[in-house]
Amino acid sequence: MPALMPTLISAGTRLAAACLVSFALLGAGCAELGHDEDHDEASDFDPLPAADGGKADVAGIPAAFDRHLVMSDALFTDIDSVDAIELQAFFAATPYGNRSWLADASIDGVSAAEAIITASRAAGINPVVMVARMQVEKSLVSKTVRPAASRVDYAFGCGCPDGRACNASYRGLGRQVECAATTLKRWYDGSVAGDGLWVMGKGKRTLDPLTVTPRSHATSSLYAYTPWVLTGSGGNWLTWNVTRRYFRHLDEQGALQP
Repeated sequence: MPALMPTLISAGTRLAAACLVSFALLGAGCAELGHDEDHDEASDFDPLPAADGGKADVAGIPAAFDRHLVMSDALFTDIDSVDAIELQAFFAATPYGNRSWLADASIDGVSAAEAIITASRAAGINPVVMVARMQVEKSLVSKTVRPAASRVDYAFGCGCPDGRACNASYRGLGRQVECAATTLKRWYDGSVAGDGLWVMGKGKRTLDPLTVTPRSHATSSLYAYTPWVLTGSGGNWLTWNVTRRYFRHLDEQGALQP
């Protein structure tokens, strides 16, 4: 992935403080916010080509990055966007032109696809958003063989405040999937209630630092999870780019309804 900008290193103290606030409020941890240290899939930073024949992108994801609107609420909470069969097919034929190790992985006795669908629907989060999050954090989707335990055991960074050891109670892919889904939904609900770390319509500084005024509760949740913009190099730009790429690929596979 592209080298980190020098300004990101100097932001470490602020990042740790923000992450500790999240840890105290949620009993979970932050992801590796902004740094994307375990993201090593270079193609995720490539811009997507224009859709063929002027075809519109998937509804709910802006075709051009807007730091104030990463994605819509409707897309973020669409728990039926894909089912376990369609997600399994996605893992078997990924946007990276390979078969992900996740296609053959299991979580607590069921396929990884089924476990992700179940946890995402229980929390009220779009399963594709969850899969994209897994890629943004640790590049797990693009890997063809099971990565090191240090990546898989903390796949979403839950229970891992910056600068501190990960909480062992969140170790394991199943716990990470559940933790990430419930954390994203809790920050979403906090924006709806107006008492979240980030709230729709209220401007706040990211750790870049840039001012962001979320125009959706989904965007608020994503910045609460990862308070960085990092256009072209990480943060919520990377979340937007990977999520859009995945939905485009699922659409090409015929998994999305018109």
